Amino acid sequence: MRKNVRLGHPDFGKAFPCQCTEDERTDQRLARLQRYSNLGALLRLTFDDLVARGRSPNQQDQERFARAVADAREFAQEPSGWLVLSGPSGCGKTHLAAAIANACIEGGRPALFMVVPDLLDHLRAAYQPDSEIGYDELFEMVRSAPLLILDDLGMHSSTPWADEKLYQLINHRYQGRLPTVFTTAKEISDLDPRLQTRLGDVSLSRLHHLESGPAGGLGDLDALDLPLLQRMTFKTFDPQRIDSDREELKLIQHAQRQALKFAEEPKDWLVFAGKAGRGKTRLAAAIGNYRRQADPGVLFVVVPDLLDRLRSSFNSQNPKAFDDLFERVRSAPLLILDDLGSQTGTAWAEEKLFQLLNYRYNACLPTVITTSLTVKDMNARLASRLTDPQVSTVLRMGSFDFLGGEGEGERGRSGKRYPARGRGRRS
Repeated sequence: MRKNVRLGHPDFGKAFPCQCTEDERTDQRLARLQRYSNLGALLRLTFDDLVARGRSPNQQDQERFARAVADAREFAQEPSGWLVLSGPSGCGKTHLAAAIANACIEGGRPALFMVVPDLLDHLRAAYQPDSEIGYDELFEMVRSAPLLILDDLGMHSSTPWADEKLYQLINHRYQGRLPTVFTTAKEISDLDPRLQTRLGDVSLSRLHHLESGPAGGLGDLDALDLPLLQRMTFKTFDPQRIDSDREELKLIQHAQRQALKFAEEPKDWLVFAGKAGRGKTRLAAAIGNYRRQADPGVLFVVVPDLLDRLRSSFNSQNPKAFDDLFERVRSAPLLILDDLGSQTGTAWAEEKLFQLLNYRYNACLPTVITTSLTVKDMNARLASRLTDPQVSTVLRMGSFDFLGGEGEGERGRSGKRYPARGRGRRS
């Protein structure tokens, strides 16, 4: 068709496709993108038919899922970086990932959806002489896809060949910062260590743990999901609002710097010691919120709540529930124990707490502890672990006689003692 325009107009005499032709082109492109996507029956899964707050009856899980949906919608509008969706089977990971792919296709952008075990099977088959597509061509198509969605990461049969091919694929996209979505039913800490470092890079990955699985048994024990603690970040932490005294402020600001350094690279133990209202919990939660962007295995528990949960799960006739819960807590990739010392000091409680901390001490697992106790008020065995300079770094939140001696200061992992006031520990 030609437009009815005056002589001299730039469009005068030019032929343009009619609307029906444009619609046909749009339909053809959509069909082509859908074929490329490999979604198959998942083409029906969109954001519109997604349960906005997930299927879990747990309110905290619902809030997690709602945040993941909001982030997924934003990602689908302009894919950038990595989005990692983890959680047990049936929590909606695949639906959410497919909805991202379908939204991109609807907007005219290509997206390739691959189930990881199926992908590895296709790569193996591509070695055969009669394969329709060669191995090199298939591998290049997947690793360089404009947007790649890898579903069920970690569910493949682990062989050296499979692990290596998967690492090569993910590492290529990591180095190229190519938009990628992952779904996994595993904890990130249970994946190949090489994949952990890639998926856990907070400068690239946004991680959502959609639902607490039944195997963990942690439920609402994880206080980091509570609304108030979610707002406790390094950005919202203001030492000036805690204390205006110059010397006190220096100690709190120093603790803030060390907390951020620990959050960037968790190693050994960090102990916040001070009176109530000095910001111990705020900094501990800030570390947890910072790390959880990369690792959903971060666990923030209030010590009395933890001991209550352990008591309630203990059954001498069926110890499995207790053993599973205790193992999950003591082996958490990063454990934050808030308010150590506020628990009821029974022999059973003291013993379980020591077993928990002694395991993490011997294994050198990253641990954050807040306490308002001094060393002389602690169980001697716990005190020896918390004050070991080879493992533990103590940060005093204001002037607090933690070590129990006038003028005593903090100890770092180097073993060097520092003055109690007016001077910070090593950076």
